[in-house]
Amino acid sequence: MTLLETLPPLTLYNSLSRSKEAFAPEHPPTVRLYVCGPTVYDDAHLGHARCYITWDVLIRTLRAWGYEVQDARNITDVDDKILAKASATGQSPAEVAKHFTQRFHDDMAALNVLPPNLEPKATEHMEAIIEGCQELITKGAAYVTSNGTVYYRTASKADYGKLSQKPLEDLRSSGRVEADPEKESPLDFALWKHVAQDDPNYWESPFTTENNPQGKGRPGWHMECSAMNQRLFNGKLDIHAGGADLMFPHHENEIAQSEAWTGHDPFARFWLHNGFVTTDGEKMSKSLGNVSNVRGLLQHFDSNTLRYFLLAHHYRMPVDFTPDALQAAANRMAKTHRAIQSACETLGLVKDVALHLDPWTLDKENSTVQAFVTAMSDDLNTPRALAALDDAIATLNTKHHDDPNNLPAIKLALMAVWTVFVTLGFSIPLVFEGKALPETVVMGVNALMRAYGLPLTDGEAVESRIDGLLNRRHAAKQAKEWAIADAIRNGLTALGVQVQDSPNGSSWFYQAPSVSIESVAARV
Repeated sequence: MTLLETLPPLTLYNSLSRSKEAFAPEHPPTVRLYVCGPTVYDDAHLGHARCYITWDVLIRTLRAWGYEVQDARNITDVDDKILAKASATGQSPAEVAKHFTQRFHDDMAALNVLPPNLEPKATEHMEAIIEGCQELITKGAAYVTSNGTVYYRTASKADYGKLSQKPLEDLRSSGRVEADPEKESPLDFALWKHVAQDDPNYWESPFTTENNPQGKGRPGWHMECSAMNQRLFNGKLDIHAGGADLMFPHHENEIAQSEAWTGHDPFARFWLHNGFVTTDGEKMSKSLGNVSNVRGLLQHFDSNTLRYFLLAHHYRMPVDFTPDALQAAANRMAKTHRAIQSACETLGLVKDVALHLDPWTLDKENSTVQAFVTAMSDDLNTPRALAALDDAIATLNTKHHDDPNNLPAIKLALMAVWTVFVTLGFSIPLVFEGKALPETVVMGVNALMRAYGLPLTDGEAVESRIDGLLNRRHAAKQAKEWAIADAIRNGLTALGVQVQDSPNGSSWFYQAPSVSIESVAARV
């Protein structure tokens, strides 16, 4: 029996059917997955992080379930926004695209997002884009206007609008259509857009007219993705994923032109969309000026904190960006890191060994594994999966506190944590490479150690000394020396070391200074 046969089937919410469906690829175990990538004219912000962390978790989950994922995430490296940035900076469009592509790669690596198997670029698929336009013209699904623009004829697709599921009149009045008196319908969209004859940024095409004898133009955004999918996957996908803002017009138009071009219906069997990140209820976007870029955020919070903050909400639901919520995630991850660190120290697991631990060695009857797979098989329910992680951390702390010499029990509890932690894509190195506590904390802890008669061993880590103070506090509570117990807690709190008591013992984390949205945005 394979691992795939021992796990419950994955159900995913298909935007095309507006329902949860049991997932199965067309040619198991291979999954053909395409994620809409960035337009590289600026740095990635938290909305991008939400999108790509979501699909990173999907890919990791599919692989944990035994599927072989072939994933592509495109780069849109030709776009009016790139041209505007090039004009403003005095660079060439290619230089702008290369610069921000590299910064995007760096940001995704910093967020521990796995690189895709395939990363097609629009400028590398111009031949396929032109081929697709020609095929659609031949089939009567597209037409050329007097200036050399090629439009898709939406009237040729009887089920146009099936993804957004809105009446065509509503789509026409949505304000997201291009005005052109030569369009047959307001809903028709550009596959190939002409450029002014003096515009240096163009490709020649066969769509020549008297007004555009060389067919000078640039591809339409929607056509870029269809052409890349046609080349990489022969125009057939198991999963197409992206942000909810792409459902119309981008994904709707992808469906129309791809199915008309290739004859494959459906073009993608599952359409998955993640919700927005909002600030005070408004979608985070550069046009609204309410963005916080990934680089600025990572100067205040580590990537595990950002991942926890985002995964604490179901991927289809909106996430409201507040400093308090980020701080709460930072506190939770500090406790999680500390529990893992302590267990690894007790077990003698150094980072290099921990990095290679297999998270899926536990019996499927393990309660943490059961809770985790049940949550993830239900449309990637990461809030419930994180609840399983919290329960596993509590169990690990209990095992470690009650009997630190019972190494098999501690290791079993640690592996339960590992299954959730690794599959959700949290960074293992961050557990071992946490930021050093400030010198003021070190000096204060040393003073507390001396005040309560605890030995100061040369070379001992400050974290171990804090654990020693908690042990002294526990002994004081056992002896009903409440004044001493309170004084130790108050002394640590004054240093920023927050103590949390539970039936399973005491734990601590360092409370970093709160960060306002305004101060983060100022760094963008």
